[in-house]
Amino acid sequence: MPNVPPRACAMTPDPRHSDRIYADLASCTGFGIVNSLSKSIVTAEARVQTPDSTQAGSSAAKGGAGQAWQSEELSMLGVGIGVGDIDEDGQNEIVIADPSNVHVYKITDNKMVKLAEYSVGTLEIKAIDVAKMRKQGPARIYATAQNRGIIASFVLEYRNGKLVPVVTDFPYYLRVINYPTLGPILLGQQKAQRKAFEGPIYRLADKGNELVVQERFGIPLKIPIFGFAIADLEGKKRPLIVSYDKNDHLRVYTPDGKRQFVSTEYYGGSDVILRMHGPEERTKVSSLDNPDASMEDYYRPRVLPTDFRGGLGQQVLVTTHSSRTLRMLSRTKMLEEGQVVALAWNGDVLEEKWKTPKIAGMVIDFTLDALPGMRRSLIVLERKKTDWLAFLRSRTQVRAYDLDALTAGTVAPIGRSRSEN
Repeated sequence: MPNVPPRACAMTPDPRHSDRIYADLASCTGFGIVNSLSKSIVTAEARVQTPDSTQAGSSAAKGGAGQAWQSEELSMLGVGIGVGDIDEDGQNEIVIADPSNVHVYKITDNKMVKLAEYSVGTLEIKAIDVAKMRKQGPARIYATAQNRGIIASFVLEYRNGKLVPVVTDFPYYLRVINYPTLGPILLGQQKAQRKAFEGPIYRLADKGNELVVQERFGIPLKIPIFGFAIADLEGKKRPLIVSYDKNDHLRVYTPDGKRQFVSTEYYGGSDVILRMHGPEERTKVSSLDNPDASMEDYYRPRVLPTDFRGGLGQQVLVTTHSSRTLRMLSRTKMLEEGQVVALAWNGDVLEEKWKTPKIAGMVIDFTLDALPGMRRSLIVLERKKTDWLAFLRSRTQVRAYDLDALTAGTVAPIGRSRSEN
């Protein structure tokens, strides 16, 4: 673990409003993000991205306002999705990861056409993010991967018609979160020999051919890198933390770690395992002699804050599923009827505001962005098969919902497009 000295909260002038300051929450250390959030002024409304003409346009071009666009089913076991301008052509591409490959697709004439593919060999991909973390160059792909029980994350960039690894074997889980005042932030966390998550979360800097560990990202140690978001839920410029717990309940915390809420309902759910050991280590010591020898943890899915809505609080987007095993079997998760749900904080509980239609399978991952010819959309990665042989015959699909239609409750399905693998 790197020896990173604590860093005090920095009060940074807001260049857009010289008479205001906001707390740089992401630079704070200790048990909380900042001790005086009630005095913070968060001016991130101006950071809401409005898609430009190269990425936006009417969703009617994809079949009519209020209709969801969907891809053809793909013969892969999808584990993650991201969207970004990978080839710097001014339009976003879709990036999908399966356990062994990263695939990049362009949207051309309402079809997903493969642009590039990268195979990771013996690694196992657990999660991906697509983000432009550097001023120069295209959006990059940040992938968490493991080699048996060892973290071996990597970064890909599209160069000369192919995906090129620019960072490899990085010993941290990687995650990009949308931070209220700063936009996308790259984070990292390590694992211990017998625990999925070890120590604090750190901010990372992409320096081109390396990732540099910087200061500690000051959220409570009990919250791991996967499955949390920071959002201004109350609309009072006081961010709260929303996270999944290990039992698939949602929790709301203040930045100093005080628990405000625990859901009675189940949310999230994943069948992606974060491995503690390689197969040979697990066989050296029986689980009876060492109960930790076979302990593994499930990846916690994405929690995503919505765009700022004027003076209203942000909502958070999470997944929800029914389960044939009722989540009683900790080593087996048969999840189906997946949905993305928007939740708002009323001061006491998180309450549902809108949701996507149920699907006959799992919602694996999702993001908010614009695809060519569409307005800003909720882009969802779905897995169509979730039975005992899912790893042999899984089918994956991408669906894009217009955000305005979702919030108005007017989403309607449309016919499938074709996909060229």
